[in-house]
Amino acid sequence: MDNVRCILNKLPRLAAASFKNAIRLHEDAILLFKKDRIPSALHTAILSIEELGKYSIYEHIWYHSRVDPYVLTIEQLQESILDSYSHTIKQRWFINENRDDERFISKPLLRILKDGNLERIKQQATYVGLLRKGKNIDFKKRMTSPFRASKKTTDKLITLVNDYIVVMAVGIRKANFMLDVPEIDNWLAQKEVEDHFVDLWPIMQPSAKRFVDRMRRYKDEER
Repeated sequence: MDNVRCILNKLPRLAAASFKNAIRLHEDAILLFKKDRIPSALHTAILSIEELGKYSIYEHIWYHSRVDPYVLTIEQLQESILDSYSHTIKQRWFINENRDDERFISKPLLRILKDGNLERIKQQATYVGLLRKGKNIDFKKRMTSPFRASKKTTDKLITLVNDYIVVMAVGIRKANFMLDVPEIDNWLAQKEVEDHFVDLWPIMQPSAKRFVDRMRRYKDEER
């Protein structure tokens, strides 16, 4: 029991560190994009999505450890936390927790995230190589190269992450959303956070902009 409690006590810190790292990667992706370093910007944008997914995994375990009546075992914690080591699972967690919603993501991007294609896009933005067919190499296909990374896809993924940050910042400040890790919830509630990311990347999906504009009409929650 003491070992379980010790592990659980680490989760809020792990979650907060993952979220902060996601922010760092997101800001780096924007800087790379503005320097026209598209493959690196694409790779980095996807890493920021994965770190946000990792945050959701840690937050989910932490939340349920406090509200569920049963006591987690070391084995159950091992199994749950191991999800944070899988790229595709982290990508799916980015959607599954609370972002399977057109305020945050368009249907084409949703398909990419759900069917595992985001990992393929990340690999092709990073390495030169030949595609595989099952366990074998498909010699009929042309080689993949980071130099063919899509600027349009990169723009959309950066916008996806920035929309999420801005929507959550406004929603938390207006008491519409709440995150279970107080350090991140309190940070996002600062008006300066919203302003920073709106200035850094002014592009927004129309659905995200409509939601944010509507939420801005309400008073800020007193903290």
